[in-house]
Amino acid sequence: MKKRYIYIVVSIAIILGSYFVVNAIFTKSIDIPTVFVQKGEFLIALNENGTVSATRAVTLSAPRIRGLQITWLAPEGITVNEGDVIIKFDATQQMADLAEHESTLKIKNTALVRANQEYIIQEKQLKLDLEKSRRNYDEKKHEAPRIAEEARMELELAELNFQAKLDQLTSDVEKAEVEVDRAQDKVNLSNHELSQLTMKAPIPGLVVYLEIWKGGKMDKVQEGDSPWPGQGLIDIPDLGEMMVETTVSEIDANKVDTGQEVVITLDAIPDIQFTGLVTKKSTLARRKESGSRINVFDVEVKIIEKDERLKPGISASCRIVIERLQDIISIPIESVFEKEGQTLVYLENKKKREVTVGQRNDMYIVIIDGLNGSEEICLTDPTLEEQGLPGDKATKPELNKGRKPSPPSKASGRKGGKRGK
Repeated sequence: MKKRYIYIVVSIAIILGSYFVVNAIFTKSIDIPTVFVQKGEFLIALNENGTVSATRAVTLSAPRIRGLQITWLAPEGITVNEGDVIIKFDATQQMADLAEHESTLKIKNTALVRANQEYIIQEKQLKLDLEKSRRNYDEKKHEAPRIAEEARMELELAELNFQAKLDQLTSDVEKAEVEVDRAQDKVNLSNHELSQLTMKAPIPGLVVYLEIWKGGKMDKVQEGDSPWPGQGLIDIPDLGEMMVETTVSEIDANKVDTGQEVVITLDAIPDIQFTGLVTKKSTLARRKESGSRINVFDVEVKIIEKDERLKPGISASCRIVIERLQDIISIPIESVFEKEGQTLVYLENKKKREVTVGQRNDMYIVIIDGLNGSEEICLTDPTLEEQGLPGDKATKPELNKGRKPSPPSKASGRKGGKRGK
């Protein structure tokens, strides 16, 4: 009987031992991610997304001339200097018009020269005739009354003829001058139109093609296109001074003002930060999007640094600095939990500690009391691990407040988070 009892006990021990060994082998332990408490500068900021653009840009538009056709364009994306040729149009018609108008001007100038010469000749002849009539009158005014009267009448006729013909000659000269001016205006207009058919860069910058309506759809401008007069064809942004165009909600608009510092990160190169300043905030709100009920204010942020990687159209993230707090203890928001009316954090050894929290930004929260800045804390609730559940994790902007456990994340095996924001 004893042997049977011993056999049963040993069998149970073996079974239990095997269970715990197998369970230990196949059960995955949950590693609690931790992070070091931070102490230093704490940034309170608004995070907004925007687009990089040039502070100064010029649009080259088609000249106000009918029948245009583009024959050459500077390659898109190249950097040009002021005065470089950007667009050329077909100038065949304008050159023909110029030649015709110049020929007409030459004819009109010749006519004007003749009119002036005729004026000079006739003026001298008229003066001579008038002088003869005066001399004849002086000689005959003391003769018989009838002869004297005839001489006087001849003098009056000579004077009237002198003035009438002189006025006519003056009119002919003035008319010729008007004809010359008109012909000259046409030549000037042709020269002006001809000069407009070669468009140059008014500022240094980048060549950016615009879209125009052609063939029933919008497409980028290209050689061979026949744009409408005044239609925008190419943008030339000056890369020497760049900015970010962004928006802030009407709720946060009163926190933003010109002169505020902005930390800028480009989505294309997230490892580099640029410094910016708020230079403009719109005075009136607008709808964020068509049909949206959200109102926003437009904000312009000047980028202080100059960098060839700053190109118009690339997306950027802006942290508009509202306040900088110095020598502050802060921890990730997700590491703070509220249980039974207490605000808690869990140290690396899984012991809880009550803390008093203060201001927060999008990722971190200030610890007023309860931590000294040298601790390492858990990012998830380690007490749930004891129940066989993954630790609960907060989501912005709420703290953990008795939420249902969520499945373990891929990052659950992280250990020892980085210091710094």
